[in-house]
Amino acid sequence: MDTKWNSMDRAPEEPLEQAAEPIQDEVKEGDSVPKRGRHVKAVIAFLAFVLGVSLVLGSLGAMAGRLIAQRGSPEWQVSDWQETEAFRAEVADYLQDFLSLGAGEHLNWYGTNVVQEGGYGSARWYGVTYSDAIEADSDFSSSSPVPSDKDLYYRNDKSVLYRVTNAKKDIYYSNVDDSQALSIYNKLPEGYNFMLAFLHGKVTIVKDGQTLDVYGDGIYDADSDWFVPGYENFPAGEGVEDVSVYMAVRETPLQYFTQNGVQTARMYWVYERLQEARAFYFRQAVLLGVGVLFLLLWLALRREKRLADQKLASWTLHIWTEPRLLAVAACLLWMTAGNPAASELAWASRYDIFENWDYWASLVGRYLLLLPVSNIPALLGLVWVLWLIHNDHRYNPREKHRSLWRLISIRLPRYTFQKRMNWLNRAALVLICVFPAAGVLLTISLGLSPQHWLFWLMAAFPVIAAAALLLILRKHAALAQDIGLLSGQVEAIRNGDLSTPLDLPEDADLRQTAEALNDIQAGLHTALAEQTRSERMKVELVSNVSHDLKTPLTSILSYAELLRQEPLEGAAADYARIIDEKAQRLRSMVQDVFDISKAAADQLPVRLERLDLAKLLRQTLADMDDPIQASHLTFKIDLPDAPVEIVADGRRLYRVFQNLIQNALQYALEGSRVHLTLTTEAGKAAASLRNVSREELPQGVDFTARFVRGDASRTDGGSGLGLSIASSFTEACGGEFRVETVADLFTAVVTFPLAD
Repeated sequence: MDTKWNSMDRAPEEPLEQAAEPIQDEVKEGDSVPKRGRHVKAVIAFLAFVLGVSLVLGSLGAMAGRLIAQRGSPEWQVSDWQETEAFRAEVADYLQDFLSLGAGEHLNWYGTNVVQEGGYGSARWYGVTYSDAIEADSDFSSSSPVPSDKDLYYRNDKSVLYRVTNAKKDIYYSNVDDSQALSIYNKLPEGYNFMLAFLHGKVTIVKDGQTLDVYGDGIYDADSDWFVPGYENFPAGEGVEDVSVYMAVRETPLQYFTQNGVQTARMYWVYERLQEARAFYFRQAVLLGVGVLFLLLWLALRREKRLADQKLASWTLHIWTEPRLLAVAACLLWMTAGNPAASELAWASRYDIFENWDYWASLVGRYLLLLPVSNIPALLGLVWVLWLIHNDHRYNPREKHRSLWRLISIRLPRYTFQKRMNWLNRAALVLICVFPAAGVLLTISLGLSPQHWLFWLMAAFPVIAAAALLLILRKHAALAQDIGLLSGQVEAIRNGDLSTPLDLPEDADLRQTAEALNDIQAGLHTALAEQTRSERMKVELVSNVSHDLKTPLTSILSYAELLRQEPLEGAAADYARIIDEKAQRLRSMVQDVFDISKAAADQLPVRLERLDLAKLLRQTLADMDDPIQASHLTFKIDLPDAPVEIVADGRRLYRVFQNLIQNALQYALEGSRVHLTLTTEAGKAAASLRNVSREELPQGVDFTARFVRGDASRTDGGSGLGLSIASSFTEACGGEFRVETVADLFTAVVTFPLAD
């Protein structure tokens, strides 16, 4: 019985070198590269690998995330910032405000639908669809007066020069001097290259001296560049028929500030965003190139890197499995932070999913696409955590990995209390993992910053409590493990294992109890050995004495036979007859004792064969017919006609039934009946012999014991070995023998399995 598995991680760990994969590129004799040089190369190779993967993955992920977030091709590819969609959208926004100033009321373009060929369509603005259906002639909707400071806001922005007039309402707004003419026919001021004029409900745009085609075929649709009034399905309307707008845009916008420090630089930020995008992609391209160079260096030194991998695996071996999984979960949770599609999903949650299934599917798809690339530090953290786990499993065998789950679990739980303890420990482990997370969430909910001492106190307390609870759980698991071992040892002793002691660790709480149980086991083993030796000596003594008695007994029998042949008369003839009878009885007893001794020592020769038990019983009855007929008993025989086949030694089994019949003839009540039956049931054959005893049967007596007879006077001529021999021979042949007594009714039953 092996009990060494209860170490509960107490056994010292084997060195990592025994478990790690052998490195095939060790320094050979005559190698010019010293060992220190190989270690330096290993460090360089590992750093090149880490930097290369981080730079390549980070740059590609950042560019992919920006491309997905922009929902289209990057505008940094456009050389002129005034050719971008963002610039055209800003121009349309400026024009809306200027027309609102000229009309004297706020014009809501966002609620305006445009009529496309084939029915009503919807204007697209910054990728958002507006689908409120209104009449085609409701060109502009007035919702509120124009703020009084709107002109002041634009007046301070010199990146856009404008002049707004309405002769009918006597409205005039401008941020240029009267000397600076704004006209599509005159030369633009120095530094400005873009001119937009709104006259008589139409827009004219001149850029770099060239007049642009604003309206195309005159129908506004999703492919139209300019979202300005004047299309056939997007007319200017009656509210602005007397408004004229001129606006010029600086070729390179500048940032302007008011006296209060308020920034008025909308065009500047459009320009700056494009420049920032160009700088971003250039920077990422440079990082990508540097990362590729690092990867090439790693490929050149990839064999030396295995030294660093193996060393790192020797460190990560001591990190338990649960912290690794928590690190992966933390990185995945961190990746969800900052996903730009999350706000869109929250905004869309107000709509029914089933009614807007396509819209929801596109948002979810975009969210999933942005999930790995929206937070590059989290992506790199996840990659390197997974790589560390892979590297650890590569060099360290699985059985060496530590786990809190296994640390507090009971190995091989055999008993109910151990299984219950397992579930309690695992439930407590879940709470242990929740404690630190709850502490962090509590500190965040209270608005505490890491600079505050209370933040660290509230964050550290759950961790300390979890560690203390973990130690308690480990102690309880070890105790339950030892109790299980102790119970198993008791069962082993009960089953006869008296040679394997229970070996608990020195620091186990039940160490003294285990030693006491080992002492009991050793005492039982010694007592059993003494008893076995005594029994063996007894059997050997009986066998030897029986063997030694045969020689003089043979002589006595021979001389008794000779005396019987002499012409003796009177008392001499009676003496000779008595000597012969007693010698014959003595020979029978010696033979019986010899057979029992051999059976007790498992030395009785048995030849098993397939035989018919019913036929054997009939043969035994036929051979003993003379004493049966001479007795005053009536035998009732109930044997089946069909063969009842069993596997046994016919010669030994014949002796069994001969002894049983002889026992009935000797001890049955005169004039009574003796029943001999043979039945088959449940795959077994049972032969039973039942008779009424002549003498009163004593209670609590084992009639199969040696020298136990039916009478206490010992004058019946029996030896007390008949039933003992029957029992021994039956068991030697593979059967079962039992004696049942009820009052004076004596029953002997012999049972054998039926032959296949």
